[in-house]
Amino acid sequence: MLGKIRRFLAGNLSRSSGASAVIDSRFDVVSSLWKKRAEDLASAARPTAWSDSPLIHEMYIQPLLSGDLKLGWMEYVSRVYFPKPLPRALSLGCGGGALERHGLLLNIARHFKGIDVSEGALELARKTALEKRCNRSIDYEAADLNALVLPENEYDTVFASQSVHHIEALEHYFDQVRRTLKPGGLFVLNEFVGPNQFQWTDVQVSHAQRLLDELPGKYRQSLRGNGLKTVIHRPSIEEMNRVDHTEAIRSRDILPELEKRFEIVERRDFGGTLLMLVLDDIAGNFYDTPQDRALLKRMCDEEQRLFATGELSSDFTLLIVRNVK
Repeated sequence: MLGKIRRFLAGNLSRSSGASAVIDSRFDVVSSLWKKRAEDLASAARPTAWSDSPLIHEMYIQPLLSGDLKLGWMEYVSRVYFPKPLPRALSLGCGGGALERHGLLLNIARHFKGIDVSEGALELARKTALEKRCNRSIDYEAADLNALVLPENEYDTVFASQSVHHIEALEHYFDQVRRTLKPGGLFVLNEFVGPNQFQWTDVQVSHAQRLLDELPGKYRQSLRGNGLKTVIHRPSIEEMNRVDHTEAIRSRDILPELEKRFEIVERRDFGGTLLMLVLDDIAGNFYDTPQDRALLKRMCDEEQRLFATGELSSDFTLLIVRNVK
């Protein structure tokens, strides 16, 4: 998320010359951004985001998500909540289709439908599904999730991974999920629930800056060719709206609105409040060596310490909720 914003600000995507053109084409810009994001994830050699780092997953995210099982979030959810494949699953904000393909491999459902705003990302999803020979088990549709109307009692389970924080019409969105999810069905969200439009708190920025300053220079080299990373950047609202007006548009409202409509079955926070800021653009500088692991562990431990004292709270969480209509 933060990575694509900085790439955009660095000039990797063209800007419209007039203010009215920017407004009129804003969903085209979002669609292009998510096509680029899907392509980046498919071809990345070194991770630029904290959550794309295999080391962070192994050392930090997986233990927080599944304890001693040390599983990824979908493996954990599959093992605990989906012992037998369900008939139909829906994936909202599916992007390049990784969730649906993984869900089929895990036997979560026999058929997935993926919906996303970006036709470009869906083209990649369809192409990859064909290459993986699972295209007959996945359907795709392009739609704006803010205005989507879903059929009643259609799906046995619904998934959303790092997409709900792009939804402005949260009330409508959650109402539609509730409408289409069968009674007793599970809605599974892997989500960013941090500050709206990345307006990091002063406390958050201060601690993140401290952790960044403690890193030796070789770990702070930008992987996008921007030199040495020296400052934790809090983007202005104007920057956020110019680049992607949907980014974290109402992220802090996700939990309150969700709790009004669903029963919370399980919540597993997995941090990121500091690590997202510190490791953006430099996550791939850490390798599987004792020194690198020690540096990462110190940052992870510090984040957890600040959660324990109440100074900070987790910006990322896994939620399993039940439709009790």
